[in-house]
Amino acid sequence: MVAQRAPGSPAAEPVEERLQAWATEDSDRIAVTMLIQEHELLTRPAVQRVLVAQTDDGIRANWINLSLRLTDLELDAAEYAFMEVVLAIALGRQVLLDRVRPLDDRRLAVVLRALAAWAGSDTIAVGTRS
Repeated sequence: MVAQRAPGSPAAEPVEERLQAWATEDSDRIAVTMLIQEHELLTRPAVQRVLVAQTDDGIRANWINLSLRLTDLELDAAEYAFMEVVLAIALGRQVLLDRVRPLDDRRLAVVLRALAAWAGSDTIAVGTRS
């Protein structure tokens, strides 16, 4: 039997919304935003199992667990590189700039917007030139 949850209960909200509500520190907020904007990785059950930790207050991102289990997720080169950049921001780690080389335009734009936000800029536009 599947347990039904009342509409509006915290567990009924999408994981993206719950992580956004949790992410109050700049690095957490930026890293969560990156995953949400990327659209694909956070929807995967395997990524959610490794990243999302249940707490008494709801959920939180467990960046350490993600970093330890990243190789278990069977990511392609671009997905792995993107996650390394997310983790570098979330955990305040260094990452080599060449990690952005395998990224497609969509993921690269997410990284560039995150770097601008991390630097405190809200005026730099990242997108396609017309």
